[in-house]
Amino acid sequence: MQRILLDISGVNISISSEWNEILDVLRKDFWGFCNVNVSEKLKIDIEIKIIKSTEKPEFPVKPTSMQTQNALTYDLGKVRYCDYYGKAFTVIDFEKEDARIYGEDFDKIHEIAYLMILSRAGKILDLKGLHKLHAFAVSFNGIAFVCMMPSKGGKSTLLSELLKDSRIKMLSDDIPMVDSLGRVSSFPLKLGFNEIPEHLKVTNPSENIYTMNRELHGLKKLICIKGIEDRVELNSTYSKIVLAEGFRIHSDKSEIINTSWLSNFKGLFRHGVIGVGSPIVIEYFWEPGIRDFIKKTLIFFKRLLAFTSLSLRAKKIKIHIGNQPGIAAQSIVNYLEKISNYN
Repeated sequence: MQRILLDISGVNISISSEWNEILDVLRKDFWGFCNVNVSEKLKIDIEIKIIKSTEKPEFPVKPTSMQTQNALTYDLGKVRYCDYYGKAFTVIDFEKEDARIYGEDFDKIHEIAYLMILSRAGKILDLKGLHKLHAFAVSFNGIAFVCMMPSKGGKSTLLSELLKDSRIKMLSDDIPMVDSLGRVSSFPLKLGFNEIPEHLKVTNPSENIYTMNRELHGLKKLICIKGIEDRVELNSTYSKIVLAEGFRIHSDKSEIINTSWLSNFKGLFRHGVIGVGSPIVIEYFWEPGIRDFIKKTLIFFKRLLAFTSLSLRAKKIKIHIGNQPGIAAQSIVNYLEKISNYN
């Protein structure tokens, strides 16, 4: 059995399996967090094992505690059993932070493992005061530019256009981190596109371009950040921030507008405090019992504090993004050039 170790902002995760192809794609997904300096004394916060098998693990005989479009969920004490409608099965012990994933559907197992890692690590990070924001983030001349947009709003397309400028570096394509002081940190995962942009040069494309086929989101072509290392920042934190919310408009033009604190914070509340659009799965974030209710309440207030601090710290703008993403990207670069020396 092989394993990979991830260090996600101080949360150590072990993923082991005899299914090497699954470990290969997860390594590509989380390349920026792969822990290559393995210590025998390393404290593992989350243990995940992936078992390639058609056999269903033994489930408790009881009514479902939750049913979603993803899975049927059964709770027995602190252990949760999930049936992904026969395509895969998971058993997770919340007390021990130990999880098992069973199945033979490669795409489904890849999706489950990826989201389980982000969900469990995300909850631990929330309690530590590090919070995900559903947005993309880049750096420019000492400034973090963070842009909130809804799913399928064109975040990846706009990000790829910004990366045409060699001065721009990616911090995250989907979920930058925000701490209790409102500072923004890099959180680089793989990049996902419907089609790989021709201008984005990827080294060893046969190795670093791959796919993920999520059941409710369809097929995406992915780029491992190993293939674009010169365009990515791995361990950076910014206190100078431009916080934008992007809106699509039916026009060839794009424009940047200063916005009020209240208008900006409404977007932050939706994309950050609530986390709409973030890659979090309810089956692995919400636990049964009063103790977890207290944890979730604490997380809510920690997020509220962090994103309020971010809103007070950042320059706040709206972007009306027209039908030409290249024009929108150039407008953003021009804006960043103008304010790059602000204190």
